[in-house]
Amino acid sequence: MISNKVIKIGVLTSSRADYGIYKPLLIRIKNDSRFDLEIIAFGMHLQNQHGSTIKEIESDNYKKIVRVQGMPTKDSKLEISKGYANLISSFSIFWHANKYDLVLALGDRFEMNAAVQAGVVFEVNFAHFHGGETSLGSLDNIYRDQISLASKIHFTSTHESTLKLEKILNKKKQIYNIGSLSLDGIENLLLPKWTEVCKEFKIPSEKFVLVTFHPETVKSENNITYLKELKTLFLEMSYKLHLVITMPNADLLGNLYRKLFIELNSLNPKGISLIDSFGKLRYFSAMKNCDFLLGNSSSGIIEAATFKKFFINVGNRQNGRVKNKNVIDVPFNKLKILDSIKKIRGLEYKGPNKYKKDSSSEFAVEIIINNC
Repeated sequence: MISNKVIKIGVLTSSRADYGIYKPLLIRIKNDSRFDLEIIAFGMHLQNQHGSTIKEIESDNYKKIVRVQGMPTKDSKLEISKGYANLISSFSIFWHANKYDLVLALGDRFEMNAAVQAGVVFEVNFAHFHGGETSLGSLDNIYRDQISLASKIHFTSTHESTLKLEKILNKKKQIYNIGSLSLDGIENLLLPKWTEVCKEFKIPSEKFVLVTFHPETVKSENNITYLKELKTLFLEMSYKLHLVITMPNADLLGNLYRKLFIELNSLNPKGISLIDSFGKLRYFSAMKNCDFLLGNSSSGIIEAATFKKFFINVGNRQNGRVKNKNVIDVPFNKLKILDSIKKIRGLEYKGPNKYKKDSSSEFAVEIIINNC
């Protein structure tokens, strides 16, 4: 129902990743007099080890940014579970004290789920982005569905995700396929020159691979074997092709990957660059200028096709996701990864991107207006 009142919107953001995806929508809402926008920053944004990305949010000059503490600093199963409980406690206090017409939640991380589940008893109206997707190698697969079940409005990114979500929710109303927000207007973005990014982050100006690995949180004990395989792979690769590695998120066992990358950088600093956080535009500049992407991040699944890049997707973390034909699936096996690299080196992906729809953020704004 359309209303003339100003709609108070809260936006939950816990990481560099979700904030970058939100940006096209946040720009629209920020400049629309029909909305009163508040950013609710928590999680990795507030942690030095993950680049203190709250600074990027602050630089965008929102009227109000609130912070909620409680994110764990350690990554064992016990610490993640305790941190989840601490976040629920913090957000219980927050939802009791703060009211919104609608709160936006994006993705599938455990801290995002904690924030949402704390709001259920307060009957917070949530709108969820990227529901209905599948990532069988990660516990995020469960968190994502839980966020969807707690939400009122649903913004999906593909037709397949829409169909899955309809089955989960046993309804079709208030589910809207708008594509991925991160791709909205991407063709018009003014990306920084890669030479400038290289200078800022002290990256050699030469051919490189953009690398992003996160732990597999299902059957997490397998990560020890995966790390051994990555160590030998990266040491061999880094003497032939520069590796720009973006550091892992705050996941279960994420610090083991972080320690390995730091060790590898110390062994071959000329061949490996480590990045805590590029920010959206500089990350896209890296994607545009890299030879190809390597890892198990959803950015290789969702955005890489738009930049005409191939993505070597390693392991099981992204199993079940809708994939474009630029995605090459391989196990954690050095020889098979190197073989895949040989096949795609120097090639450009020329196919479509299933996650791209026109005017995603504009569509989302009108849906929000009509539902508040």
